Amino acid sequence: MWPTLFNIPYLNMPVRGYGLMLMIAFLGGTWWATRRAMRVKADPDLVVNLGFIALLFSVIGARTFYVVHYWERFAGQGLWKILDVTAGGLEFYGGFIGAFVAGVAYLLMKRASVRLYADILAPSLMFGMGAARIGCFLNGCCWGGPCPATLPWAVRFPYASAAQYRQWEERMMTLPAELIVLHTSGIAYPLSREVVGTSRPERDSLLQTWQEAKDRLEAAEMQHADEETRARLQQELQQAVTAIGQHKAQLDPLTIQSVKFGVSPEAIDVRASQPEYQSVHVHPVQLYASINGFVLAVLLNAVFHRRRRHGMVFGLLLLLYPFCRIVEEIVRIDNPHDMAGLTASQFVSVVLLVSGVLWLWAIGRMPLRSPRAVPWVPPAEPEPSRAASPSPKKRK
Repeated sequence: MWPTLFNIPYLNMPVRGYGLMLMIAFLGGTWWATRRAMRVKADPDLVVNLGFIALLFSVIGARTFYVVHYWERFAGQGLWKILDVTAGGLEFYGGFIGAFVAGVAYLLMKRASVRLYADILAPSLMFGMGAARIGCFLNGCCWGGPCPATLPWAVRFPYASAAQYRQWEERMMTLPAELIVLHTSGIAYPLSREVVGTSRPERDSLLQTWQEAKDRLEAAEMQHADEETRARLQQELQQAVTAIGQHKAQLDPLTIQSVKFGVSPEAIDVRASQPEYQSVHVHPVQLYASINGFVLAVLLNAVFHRRRRHGMVFGLLLLLYPFCRIVEEIVRIDNPHDMAGLTASQFVSVVLLVSGVLWLWAIGRMPLRSPRAVPWVPPAEPEPSRAASPSPKKRK
């Protein structure tokens, strides 16, 4: 688990593992699709446009699916909580449905072949899913069920990860009292990872940054600095105050626990990092799904170059991936079985399996090649303008 890979120097901007893998999924999948498009004389620019449309509407669809599915987590939390996807919270099937609907609408508007471009994009979709699942592993979401500790590829997630928190809720493990906060409502919960991960130097640096910004502003006012300089220093001071306010809610529980149990915040940090407070051994189901996505991508790409009927590759995707997802959900334990005894993803998988059968039946009654699959001809480059050469002067 590695949610934040690194911070960009001087900007102090974190690079999230989940976001980086989503970017790789988009860029790699789009590039691969354009290569296939050029092989079959389809419009690569149209593929790039479809990529951007799919990126936008897949995020909207994936987040909408997740929020609706787990609405009890977002009720009364405000709009920003619903929109914030930096910590994960995207459902693949929601993104798939959103991207498919938007992509079909765009292709119909352009009078292009839906069957042809669905085939072109199908392997890239599985490549993107495979890359995104690596992001899930780095983020610690979409975890699997317990497995024997002797399994060579078994993994343990750190303290306060989603997997460890769920296991603590289900009494699969215990925590020491100093790591458990008792809310005024009577609900107990473990200290969050953000709290225990904030070391004393980081806490002191917030106050030091604020004091330095305050001193610089006072010095500038005493020296009657120009308005632009004072405005800039005032903005720096306000940023320091905002940073302290953002961390205050995180630091208060740690301070309370420190005073209550007579231990330093550093001691609590060390206690939380002990191996016995990690999750129990679980299946790395995110990596299972990633390998599955890459294997399906290679398989669909091979079928693409050997297909005889437009739409066949996408139909094969609608059969293979839902079946694999049903099996994957058996190993995963993060999703509730709240739809006729199935998880939401298993239920959608069953619907897509039926849709795949209907899709293949429908294209079997259509021409082998889509009538709208017209070979793309790149626009001719304009000839360079030739400067008119001066006419030779006549000799007298």
